[in-house]
Amino acid sequence: MTVMRWSLLAVVVLGAGSCAAFGDFTDDDPGLSEAPGTFQGRFLAVSDTDMTATAYADGQLEPQAGASDTMSLLVDGKVETAVVASNSVISWPQIVDASSDGLLAFVVETKGPAAPDATSYDNVYTDFPIGKQLSIFSVTDDKLELIQEITDMGENLQSIEYNERCNCLFVANETTDEELVVIALTPDGRTSDIRKFALLPPYNPEDTEKRVRTIHISPDGTLLAVNVANRRIQFYEIISDETGLPFRVSAIGTPVEKLGRRLSVGKWTPDGSYFIVTDVNWSDNTLFMLTQGPGQLSTISPPRNGTAAKIVSQVKVGRSPEGFGISHDGTRLATINMERTYLPNLPFLSFWQGRRAYSISLLSFETETGVLSELDRIYQAGILPEDVIFDKTGQNLAVAVFHRRKGADRQRGFIDFFSIQDDRLRSQGVTQAVPRGAHDLVGLP
Repeated sequence: MTVMRWSLLAVVVLGAGSCAAFGDFTDDDPGLSEAPGTFQGRFLAVSDTDMTATAYADGQLEPQAGASDTMSLLVDGKVETAVVASNSVISWPQIVDASSDGLLAFVVETKGPAAPDATSYDNVYTDFPIGKQLSIFSVTDDKLELIQEITDMGENLQSIEYNERCNCLFVANETTDEELVVIALTPDGRTSDIRKFALLPPYNPEDTEKRVRTIHISPDGTLLAVNVANRRIQFYEIISDETGLPFRVSAIGTPVEKLGRRLSVGKWTPDGSYFIVTDVNWSDNTLFMLTQGPGQLSTISPPRNGTAAKIVSQVKVGRSPEGFGISHDGTRLATINMERTYLPNLPFLSFWQGRRAYSISLLSFETETGVLSELDRIYQAGILPEDVIFDKTGQNLAVAVFHRRKGADRQRGFIDFFSIQDDRLRSQGVTQAVPRGAHDLVGLP
């Protein structure tokens, strides 16, 4: 989406009249306090400082002198320390993960850093360098330390997940016939055996994105759920050797379709009974990005014991839901809905519905049946929020916000905090500043 395209669209929309409702009156810069909140626990937040959120539309990166991509460690809602960690927002928010004991953290690049002299790109999706790097860090209560960086796992790394069963990493990338990379780890967190697998993704002729986007391992380590072309979910069986490392990955049945217009983030429920995926309801058509309706979540029963995978529940949430969190007991979900906050700073869009505030949906989840129901939805100022996590109590949420719309708060990212009271969401009136471009969160034990 370039400036020219959005400018031409302004003529079309204003000349023909728009059916979109105006009047989103949430303040652009709420000026929230950094007073202590009630979030309990440790988590990591990664920030991509190479671009602003609106660069998706106008290509203007607005580089910050001396800024570097960052991973921040937060304890009870406050930043404890931070370290340089190359990462990219041009991805779904699943490019950071941690070991099950919380002592290691892993970050991959979907795109590489912007060129040192770059101030704009015609197309941020294609003009950023290819992403190749995996970074591994040790994590303590007050320190992050780089252990290793490696770059031989393919191109444009799409997602990373740690699997305790084999003490290994599963990485999705865009290299044909090597879409899955499995990396064994040594006891001190360094890489050892690297295995690459062709997934033979079930593409359709009409797919505009013929690539694997994200890969998700079931809690027992026996199944993969793969987002294929942002259109369907294909399940694979993992066959492991005596060391616990996969030596064969085979597709099971046909892919699950009718999940929405453009799939985003997926997660297994804590007990592995179901797989849940979001649909941002986006189109390649720019006009549609001004008028699209709500997104949705779908619950899928995976293929097991000879039964086929099937959809068991679908529910509408806010517009453009990317990341979502699941409470530790598996009974509550929260989606972060981007709404239309990605829209550029053009005068005719100043009061367009969904531009000035994101939303959060709180949902109940029936662990026996897989049924999802939306309980509440609230709105908050901020641009391009992409991820949300529960704290260890299940009563507080942390949300990654890329930056605010204008002023000094456009130059830094934020973690916004919310509480859950009687199945209703409440802003804590608390925010924690992090480097600009916060977009992906992972909780630590």
